[in-house]
Amino acid sequence: MTDLQLGSLIAGGAIVAAVYAFNWWQEHRYRKQAAKAFARNQPDVLLDTPQNVVRKGDNQRLEPALNTAVAKTGELREEPVLAGHTVGEVLQEEAPVAEEPAWTAPAPVAPRPAAQPAAQSATADEDAETSLLDPAFDFIAEVHAGVDIPAGEVPPFPAAKRVRVIGLNEAGQWQTVYGSTGNAFSELRIGLQLVDRQGALTQEQLNGFCMAVQQFADEHEASVTFPQRSAKLSAAAQLDEFCASVDVMIGLNVMATGNPLPMEKVRVLAEHAGLVKAPDGTFQYRSDSGKTLFSLTNHDQTPFGTTSEGVTLLFDVPRAAGGLSVFEYVCQFAIQLCTQLGATLVDDNGKPLTNASLTNIHDQLGQIYAQMDEQGIEPGSPAALRLFA
Repeated sequence: MTDLQLGSLIAGGAIVAAVYAFNWWQEHRYRKQAAKAFARNQPDVLLDTPQNVVRKGDNQRLEPALNTAVAKTGELREEPVLAGHTVGEVLQEEAPVAEEPAWTAPAPVAPRPAAQPAAQSATADEDAETSLLDPAFDFIAEVHAGVDIPAGEVPPFPAAKRVRVIGLNEAGQWQTVYGSTGNAFSELRIGLQLVDRQGALTQEQLNGFCMAVQQFADEHEASVTFPQRSAKLSAAAQLDEFCASVDVMIGLNVMATGNPLPMEKVRVLAEHAGLVKAPDGTFQYRSDSGKTLFSLTNHDQTPFGTTSEGVTLLFDVPRAAGGLSVFEYVCQFAIQLCTQLGATLVDDNGKPLTNASLTNIHDQLGQIYAQMDEQGIEPGSPAALRLFA
């Protein structure tokens, strides 16, 4: 072998080694980026949503900011704005003398039993599974496997937002993929949610998700298709802007005017009106399916004792199924508490809430719900529960 041939072999080997090393380094860097972008698992937002969380996750209750985008709150809540007026201004408006009262005390109702699940056909079950992903709210990657992929080999795909995986099983039906299902899947749909109360999906988060899905597909010799990324990021920004504009939590405060409120009487009135005590000590009014429609908490957010200076009724507007009818019941129950306890219904600045004020809020809630209907997001629906979590 000549020196030229030997030199060529050495040079060729060095080039191959350099290419291999570069590819390894690049893959290692991408892995680190993906790990950084998705440093925590996202819980099921329909089951593990913390209370009183508003957009940006600052854990501060936000009063209604109707007709305006929801802003971050600091230690003290900002006074809500209603149709160009602050709540304090609106509260000074008295209803006309001839006007009938807008709200009356509700007739006591007994707690409603939980609804019994109806029998579902296989087709209905499959429709329910596929409805867990929605192109309007999710970035959906489709994995097509040459050989069926066992459920136990599908990773959790940790991400900064909700991830849901459904698969086409041997029976030709779509089902949610869990490691314990014991099935294998010829196709998978892996959805990453575009928006939640933390904001819109970012490009870094999306890139990390796509790399993780692509690596999974490569390991199983499967093909994968992705939606157009820039279009989905643009859609996420628009959806987040809309959600922020309707993301409202309303608090009605029932405050003692003399002696502190006797909590035993509050408990009796709450249970008589259909509220049940939750494990966290608050009282909650729930739908037949067990979803919280509104809650009764201590005004200072501390656990209930034997007495209290005031209690607060919290109504999370986009998450409460029933919409306006639930808000009407919240108002009626609040007035009933005031009547029975000799208390006053006030806003967060201590100013009395009048019939005119409640009617004003009611009318503007109607506008919010109309906007949600136009977007195909029904309050309290599975879509609303995960977008506003």
